[in-house]
Amino acid sequence: MNTPSQTWDTRKTALELPEEIDLQIEVANVGSRTLAILVDIACCAFLLLVGYVTVSLLASNQGADWIDRFGSSAITMLFLLLVFGLQWGYFNFFEWFWNGQTPGKRLLHLRVIKVDGTPVSLIDVLLRNLSRPIDTFGPMGLIGLLMIFVSRNAQRLGDLMARTLVIHETPIDWSVFDAIEAATAPNQNTPVPSVRLDPAQWELLQRYLSRRTQLQPDQRARLAVSLQANLKPLVRGTDLELSPLPSEEWLLELARRI
Repeated sequence: MNTPSQTWDTRKTALELPEEIDLQIEVANVGSRTLAILVDIACCAFLLLVGYVTVSLLASNQGADWIDRFGSSAITMLFLLLVFGLQWGYFNFFEWFWNGQTPGKRLLHLRVIKVDGTPVSLIDVLLRNLSRPIDTFGPMGLIGLLMIFVSRNAQRLGDLMARTLVIHETPIDWSVFDAIEAATAPNQNTPVPSVRLDPAQWELLQRYLSRRTQLQPDQRARLAVSLQANLKPLVRGTDLELSPLPSEEWLLELARRI
């Protein structure tokens, strides 16, 4: 069940994670998402202005006879197609290239992820932006705002289609890992094999280590066991695979090796 967030523009929701892992994240609501898209619209307008100035300079150098061959309706249609193509390509490019972020989302510390916490793929980005002209821009944008406002997970139509969420990024608390390094300092001369995690797995581990002190003891223990089961396939071939360490200590040792 969702619980109110401490910030004016967030609500908390549980990720749909495997192994019955229950971690809550802060979902971005109407306010921050609107500010982010206004920044992105300004970026698109700037790119359009740059393109217009460039074309105008080329036309002035080579003569503008070709412009006279088009009627006003054709030029208007061409302009609308250019605007549509620019904004659609802009959001698809940045959300794929920046792993769920556009310049506006990055400025507001927002990110698009899957409902299970994994990063978005190119297909997810294309799918969630397919409906963007309908539920984001123009008068129809009111529908998108209404859906974000009333949806349990603040999802517009494109998010529902692609099964994505827009979240407030949680800054990594590096002091957690400083404490791990300090606790293992006497053994730092002993070489240990490193372990690689993908962004979603890293996020799970970091969230647990940062928030474990806020959990009830039984919930903390169950979550540690679930996380260990979820991450254990990554340590095959290392001493951690058969390590007798308790689950929480095992996770701390895994974090030290990343």
